[in-house]
Amino acid sequence: MQNPHHLVPSAWAREIACGLIAGAVALAYALSYAALLFPGALRHLIPIGVGLALVNAAIGCIWLSWRSQMPFALAGPDGNTTSILAAMAAALAGTAAATGDATQVLVLILGTTVLCALVFLALGIGRLGSAVRFVPYPVIGGFLASTGWLIAIGGVRVVADLPPATEGIESLMILLRNPQVLVTIGLSLLYLVLFRRYKHPAVMPAVLLATAVSLLVALYLTGFDEEQARATGWLFDIGTTAQWTPAWRLGDGAIRWSLIAGQWLDMLAVVTVGVITLLLGSSGLEVMSRRDISFDRELREHGWMNLAAAALGGYLSIISVGRSAVLLQTGARTRLAGQVAGGFCLLAMVAAPLLLGWLPKTVLAAFLLYLGLSLLHDWVIRSRDRLGLADWSLVIVILATTATIGFTLAVLAGILASCLNFALSYSRLGVVQHDLDGTGIRSSVQRPAKHRELLTRHGPSIRVLVLRGVIFFGTASTLLDRVRGFLKEKRGDIERELVLDFSHVDSADSSAALTFTKIAQLAASNQVRLVVCGLGPGTRAAMADAGATAIVRPTLDLALDEAEEGLLLSQGLDPQVPDESLGEWLGRELGGPQHWEALEPLLQRRALRSGEMLMAQGDESDESVYLIERGRLAVRLPTHGEGQRLASLMSGTIVGEMALYDQAPRSANVVAERKSVVWGLSRGAVEHLHTTAPDTAMQVHAFIMRTMAERVRQANAAISALQRGA
Repeated sequence: MQNPHHLVPSAWAREIACGLIAGAVALAYALSYAALLFPGALRHLIPIGVGLALVNAAIGCIWLSWRSQMPFALAGPDGNTTSILAAMAAALAGTAAATGDATQVLVLILGTTVLCALVFLALGIGRLGSAVRFVPYPVIGGFLASTGWLIAIGGVRVVADLPPATEGIESLMILLRNPQVLVTIGLSLLYLVLFRRYKHPAVMPAVLLATAVSLLVALYLTGFDEEQARATGWLFDIGTTAQWTPAWRLGDGAIRWSLIAGQWLDMLAVVTVGVITLLLGSSGLEVMSRRDISFDRELREHGWMNLAAAALGGYLSIISVGRSAVLLQTGARTRLAGQVAGGFCLLAMVAAPLLLGWLPKTVLAAFLLYLGLSLLHDWVIRSRDRLGLADWSLVIVILATTATIGFTLAVLAGILASCLNFALSYSRLGVVQHDLDGTGIRSSVQRPAKHRELLTRHGPSIRVLVLRGVIFFGTASTLLDRVRGFLKEKRGDIERELVLDFSHVDSADSSAALTFTKIAQLAASNQVRLVVCGLGPGTRAAMADAGATAIVRPTLDLALDEAEEGLLLSQGLDPQVPDESLGEWLGRELGGPQHWEALEPLLQRRALRSGEMLMAQGDESDESVYLIERGRLAVRLPTHGEGQRLASLMSGTIVGEMALYDQAPRSANVVAERKSVVWGLSRGAVEHLHTTAPDTAMQVHAFIMRTMAERVRQANAAISALQRGA
């Protein structure tokens, strides 16, 4: 937006005109919410309500247009929170100790405003503005539909003077025989049609003024004089100015803090709805104006603004999409328009006797009823098209609870229902991210051919469950059912291994701990070894109850290694001892002992101590591939500590084979995990074989290619298994 100091006279006129239109709309809302705040038995407080609402609107317009990231933003009385405050005021005034005592009601309203301001500040300073995104959409819809109901009922009470709880068909028939109620309903439907059809910002104040004048003319033509119109409830019985009641002028009567404290649940409801309304309104204006704003800053500005409002005699002021959109739609370009709107509301304080003295009750009541019906239409009827049946039903449940019991319990019911809905929905997602077996995923250990063949044949005996998310009562039962299914599968005398990977689990509750204990007991009774890995702070304590029967490893790779060794041992194969000599292995791989006899003289023996490095990442290649006769080598990337293990190579395997085909530096560290013996075959030796024993040279190349292809095939199988998920 432009700087107002750089405006030409015509632009000044435009900004002032836009501000006056926005001020008129803000005034209409303020007067309506003043009537909503103190209906029925509290109507004698309407002058105070007008003062509260006008100060609220003035400060909201001036402060936000000055400090908000959106210069067109306007704040003021909000129907969502005002409807709850009205119910709180009526409940407090209905107590015997507070009957007729305006001080208690005002302290309650101002105290709630201060509480909301402090929460806004805390959320903004704590950078928790995005927290509203975690409130389920149906719960927000239920809150807004409920406030629509409260606003609509509050509008009817402006003209009907009904007690807070009107029930039964008989009361409804009495209500419908009231001519003021019928006029209110008719006007609200007219407003619903006109305001939805004609979007120009000037339409609203013009229509409200026209209907007010029309009703006054109708009253005059039907023989009502001013005294009769006030006595029969068509006009407000008010002859004084709006009463300005700043905080420092309270204290005519003793404040009964116990009565105020008794409303703490409703005060928390106002805070909750206020935060939601503020952030939803800011989000809507952000999209409407195509700006990127900080919700945390808007929260902080609302906190300071409402502290000022409470001190200066206003009450809770919240950003309004509708009133802010007026400035956008009328073409305002600077912050000046918002300042003009706020000044218009301040001037209206002087004109309060004229405004309220001659503004028919039915006009304000119909405007409130229109606002309430609009919210109900949006969240009860239109929302059915965009919400699933379960979500829409939650909106209806919250609305019904509000209508029959009360808003505070509706808020609690909504939060409880959303928690249950989340638990059910999350449990349907499943806690098992991947359900694999030993044929689809292997450890990084490269084993001798005979060991590999056995692991392939009996791979289904190793079951791997990769878990995720939060494990609680809902998801723990599905995990237990899946484990039971695996345990029912009988595989003869083959030992079975169950691996549970907790690497992606954030936390687990006490019910999950009981489930882990049950899994450990079932595994032990079915002679299945249980191996767990990836335990973190949120799961280690829960898994501790499983007892000593579970084998714990830090990573999935080490857990798979443990499971594979257990399976090999159960079949009489020692994973640490070679099952054939170097000559037998290479004679088989190369196609005959004659090839081994040709190759053996060209090999160079090297013994490695445990921890000794065979090659380091970045070393110049010595153009040699190494054949492992015995021991075990680890291939690692040099990160922190020992580094990340990429593979573990045992006897009957090779390492460094790429050096025969390129001269690139070594790509990783290779370290002996225990005493090992390797044999080096250089590129020169292979070239010598091409001359002296070409058949053997061809078999050497074929052996290396087979080894590389098998490793690629195993990696592809693991990737495919992980992509299939659970």
